[in-house]
Amino acid sequence: MDTLVSIIVPVYNVPEKYLNACIKSLMNQTMKEIEIIIVDDGSKDNSGMLCDTYAEKDNRIKVIHKENGGLAAARNTGFQAAKGEYVTFVDGDDWLSVEACEVSYKAAKKNDLTLILWGTSKEYEFKSIPYTYTLIDNKIYVGDECKELQLRLLDFKSNIATAYAKLFRRSYLIENNILHNATLKQGAEGLEFNLRAFDKLDNAQFINKSLYHYIFNDNSISASHNEKNHYYVIECFKTIKEFIMSSNNKDKLLVNFYNRLLYVVNTTAITGYFSPDNKEPYIDKKNKFKHYLKQPLIQEAIENANREGLSSSRKLVLYLIKLKLFWPICIIAMIRRKQLKNM
Repeated sequence: MDTLVSIIVPVYNVPEKYLNACIKSLMNQTMKEIEIIIVDDGSKDNSGMLCDTYAEKDNRIKVIHKENGGLAAARNTGFQAAKGEYVTFVDGDDWLSVEACEVSYKAAKKNDLTLILWGTSKEYEFKSIPYTYTLIDNKIYVGDECKELQLRLLDFKSNIATAYAKLFRRSYLIENNILHNATLKQGAEGLEFNLRAFDKLDNAQFINKSLYHYIFNDNSISASHNEKNHYYVIECFKTIKEFIMSSNNKDKLLVNFYNRLLYVVNTTAITGYFSPDNKEPYIDKKNKFKHYLKQPLIQEAIENANREGLSSSRKLVLYLIKLKLFWPICIIAMIRRKQLKNM
């Protein structure tokens, strides 16, 4: 049986209930001509053993155990082992609708497409919220329209920047030598990958159906304060800027790049330094955030971004940052934290 879709799943210390839900959603796909490549990235808990248990039950599951090298490196390991005509990436704590592979593969084959983009729902404890998109449902983007898609990767409201919720023709990525950048540890590695992947793209289709389900975990790296990770994100954006400066789409990309970085500054303030989960004294929070703001790329974004499309709440946070009024940001962060706890 030919493998039509390879599903690549990086796993590192994933809570058992999430990992079980993820793997079961892949095993239960309505398309059976799939392979599930799970990359255990040096987990220190029972994640690797749990994956092995599933592999014993389903011969479509292949588990690769490796030393910890980060998310991007794990995705590359899985990709290099893949045999499918198309590939998709799924994080180990998320899950797919059972028809995800079939719907996206049929759409790709119908019009001989390189890329299919899917909708995503964010799954909270008590509710599921579908993302909203600025793309047109079922529209096929061709030629220069793909450059517009590349621009939208940097538009926070487009919700298409992640490595997941996409089906790529595997041969396209191989022929153009498009892998994840394994030197990027956290934060925007998916955005950086997609910017390169979209640079030579000649066609794509968007399906506005929530086939991917992102589990909101308030203990995850992206939703909690970790100063090392804040600086990892800056390194990601430095690499992204280097790529943009070499792109023939540079002028348009650079405008969106600075605005996207301002979203990062907002998030770093609200869910990072000034989050109520950060138990450091206020004076330490303030001083460390001020040091973060002095990073050259952050200063560059604050000075050059046109702020087009930013919400009024984000503009307020940026205004408070400009005035060095950090106590109100603590209050905003507290309110936001309570909102998320009730979702």
